[in-house]
Amino acid sequence: MPHMKLCAALLAVLTLAAATASCSKPSEARTTTETASPAGPALEGRRIDITAGPQGYSPATVEAKSGESLVLRFTRTTKSDCLAQVVFPDQKITRDLPLDTPVEIGIKADKPGTIPFQCGMAMIHGKINVSGS
Repeated sequence: MPHMKLCAALLAVLTLAAATASCSKPSEARTTTETASPAGPALEGRRIDITAGPQGYSPATVEAKSGESLVLRFTRTTKSDCLAQVVFPDQKITRDLPLDTPVEIGIKADKPGTIPFQCGMAMIHGKINVSGS
């Protein structure tokens, strides 16, 4: 019997630790699409620097033309856990943003419309406006 109580307590601690370690909604599946590795080919496209800071994303809106390739270079400058990830829901891309470390994400603006992105908690938003070519 003492072993069962110990197992139950350990399970409760592990469940609590897993719940507090995640910053996304539990019902959302996490999908990560990695871009070029340090040894792999460099990403190609127009480079745009985006700061994830105390005021959110800057710039929060990026303009692109249909068919254009972009390389978004995110740099998190705030300790906020909310901005510790950037998510492109429609592209199923989730990337961690370490503090003060640039992270490049390649995006193909295939068709006119909007490509949204957000923090890992879906509280801070940005977008790419794609116009016709």
